[in-house]
Amino acid sequence: MPENQLWFTPYDWSRSYLLPESVTCNIPRRGSLGGYGAHDVARGILVELCRALPATPISLLYDEPVQRRDWTRAAIRITAHARCTDGRDVRLIYRSERNDTEPWAEFWSIAVNGFIPATGHDVVRPSPPWIAHTAAQTLRAELGR
Repeated sequence: MPENQLWFTPYDWSRSYLLPESVTCNIPRRGSLGGYGAHDVARGILVELCRALPATPISLLYDEPVQRRDWTRAAIRITAHARCTDGRDVRLIYRSERNDTEPWAEFWSIAVNGFIPATGHDVVRPSPPWIAHTAAQTLRAELGR
């Protein structure tokens, strides 16, 4: 498969993600008409992570790191924390940046418990199911399963 194409479908972006009340988070637990799309992605990452592992959702932190005053850079950082059925904690950090200046127009990365298994420059950003699948495969490789 070409490097600039990931194996996901438009359906991956159209799901509705709901967080239980037990999840500590700094964004609404449910989406709404006219809601912020990046919040939908954040909720989706945590829900899909829990589905892929399996795990219980613990917390979700959405952050927009300091932006430049000239608005040439826009960035988000999503930290999803889940607890696996065997008691292990998993922290996934997804970063996405758009920069109107060189060297890259767009950049994203995934970190799983401090390890960075995937990054992309000038390619389509991954969907929440793809991010969760990458995290699950990284953890399986780490544990030798």
